[in-house]
Amino acid sequence: MKKDVAVRDQFTVMEPNQNIMEIIQMNMGGEALSISDMVTIKTPLGGATVWTLPSSGEDEVVKTFEGIIVHSQIQRTYWKEPFAGKGKGGPPDCFSNDAKYGTGTPGGKCGDCPNDRFGTAHNGKGKACATKRIMFILQQDSLLPSVIRAPVGSLKNSREYLGKLASERQAMFTVVTEFGLEKVSNKDGIEYSAITMKKTKSLTDEEVEIIKKYREDIMPYINQTAETFVADES
Repeated sequence: MKKDVAVRDQFTVMEPNQNIMEIIQMNMGGEALSISDMVTIKTPLGGATVWTLPSSGEDEVVKTFEGIIVHSQIQRTYWKEPFAGKGKGGPPDCFSNDAKYGTGTPGGKCGDCPNDRFGTAHNGKGKACATKRIMFILQQDSLLPSVIRAPVGSLKNSREYLGKLASERQAMFTVVTEFGLEKVSNKDGIEYSAITMKKTKSLTDEEVEIIKKYREDIMPYINQTAETFVADES
């Protein structure tokens, strides 16, 4: 497959002599990374079609932004009582960091759980156990990935995009992805914002090797962070 124009000059992580892990370890003093150490890009509510990208200065409002997906995984969360909102309802009664096995009550194999059935949600329509995809996105000017929690309404789009890349024999970290938003309505006419994703560039072979090494180094930190991501919803 023909490679597109090189993107090495656009991403800080690809600059020569970047001792990324040394910088992270020195700054963290041996502590594990947590969600608060990574920028979280929130999916807007109510059908909004613009992103608000957090910044150390003034937040930036954009229609789209680009990044390299260095990791993606599905998680599940279940609250016995209706979720009261972040900081109000406590941690979930049961959660799964891999969408396969739950920890808590009821716990066990997710595929066999009655809470993974449509119609079991507190509103009587969806599933009582919510499924979300978390993606760690390496943006141009950062050494640490940003985090996006893709809600249920964005699962189909993300699954189709990642599946298309797989069918083209491309790993998600070998391309630059553009993230947008579209306004969608559910069966009840309620509007929500769904994440859209499309490939804008393929990395060169040299760039792929740089990102592979970056992933190898950063994955232990990402795994630590992913484990705390569910609890951070409370």
